[in-house]
Amino acid sequence: MTTPNVTAPPPGRALPVQPKIGFFRLQAILSTALAAILALIFIWPFLCVVGSTFNKIDAVLNPLTPIPTQFSTQFYQLMFGEKYQLQKYVMNSVWVAVATTALSTLACALSGYALAKLRFPGRDLLFSLIIGVMLLPTATMLVPSFIVMRDLNLVDNYWGLILPGVGGNAFGIFLMRQFMLNIPTEMLEAARMDGANEFELFYKIVLPNAKAGIGVIATLSLRGTWNSLLWPQILITDVNKRLIMPAIANLNQQQVADVFALPVVRTAAIVAALVPLALYAYSQRYFISTLAGAIKG
Repeated sequence: MTTPNVTAPPPGRALPVQPKIGFFRLQAILSTALAAILALIFIWPFLCVVGSTFNKIDAVLNPLTPIPTQFSTQFYQLMFGEKYQLQKYVMNSVWVAVATTALSTLACALSGYALAKLRFPGRDLLFSLIIGVMLLPTATMLVPSFIVMRDLNLVDNYWGLILPGVGGNAFGIFLMRQFMLNIPTEMLEAARMDGANEFELFYKIVLPNAKAGIGVIATLSLRGTWNSLLWPQILITDVNKRLIMPAIANLNQQQVADVFALPVVRTAAIVAALVPLALYAYSQRYFISTLAGAIKG
C-alpha cells in the first residue's frame, strides 16, 4: 500500500489559511435579506394606498393589503373628470416647476462659476452672505417675500412663484460653487489663451464638466417646486391658477361634504408622487458624485 507524498511546509512557515468564503457569502445573504424585509415594511403602506386607488368605488377593500378587491380605474377617471378637473392643476404645476427649474439651475450654475473661478472685490463676503441665508428658516422669509411680490404686482401671478425660486436657491449656489472648485483652472486658462471669452468658457467647458452637479440642482429644484404648498397657497388665490399640491390640500378639507373627496385625494397624491419618484430614479447616479465633489471642494 502506497502512501501519498505530503510535502511538509518549510520550518518557520505556517500552512496557508483558507479564506472563509462561506462566512462572507452568508453575511452578504443575510444583509440583503434584512434590507429587503425593511424596504418592504417601509413601502407596504404606499403599496396599500396605490392598491386602494385601483379598487372599484362600491367594493369593500381590506386597507392592509395592496391587492384591490375589484380592479377599476374609476377613481382616476373621476379625478380627471368634469367634477374635479385636477388635470388643469397638474398642468399649472408643470409650467411653474419647469420654468423655475430651468431658470434656477442656470442662475446657480452662473453664480457657482463666478464664486469659484472668478476673482472680484467682495467675492468672499458675498459667499458668506449666501451661507448666512441658508441658516434662515423659510417661514421667516414668507412675509417679506409676499410684501415684495405685492409691490411688484405679482400676486396671483406665476412669476411671483418663479422669481423667488430663481434668486433664493442659496443651497444650489453653494453646491455648484463647491462642485466647480474641482474643475481644473489650467484648462480654463488654456482656453483663455486661445481667445475664448467667459461666456464661451462657461458654455463649452464648464457646463459639460458640471453635468452631474447641474442634474442634482435641477432635481432638487423641480422636486421642491412641485411639492411646494405654503407659498403657492399664500400667493395664488385664483382657483384656476392653483397648483396641484394646494388643490389636493383644498380637496382634502371637503371630506365631510363630498364622499369621494378622500379617495380622489389619495389618487391625486399618487399621481403627484410619480414626478419626484421618477426624478430620483433617473438622477440618483449623479447624487453621490456631486456630493463627493462638493465635500472634496
